Amino acid sequence: MILKINKITDVMKKAEELVNEEIKKSPEDAILIASALMAVTRNLYVSALGIEGTAHMFETVADSFVETEEFIQQFKPTIH
Repeated sequence: MILKINKITDVMKKAEELVNEEIKKSPEDAILIASALMAVTRNLYVSALGIEGTAHMFETVADSFVETEEFIQQFKPTIH
């Protein structure tokens, strides 16, 4: 399990470095890059899980966005 978490962390760091190099201080660049990453992510999931599994994965991720936002709003954390 630790090796898997380390792999995820390593790839995330590399992806963030690439993204930061590509963004030219424009909000549009950020959205374009996010779209490219989403397409790559989709293709990886389709290869690993098939269309149905990918659809379920994206549905679950989208639901987690709503749940996380609702949780944050409930507690309204403050930054000091």
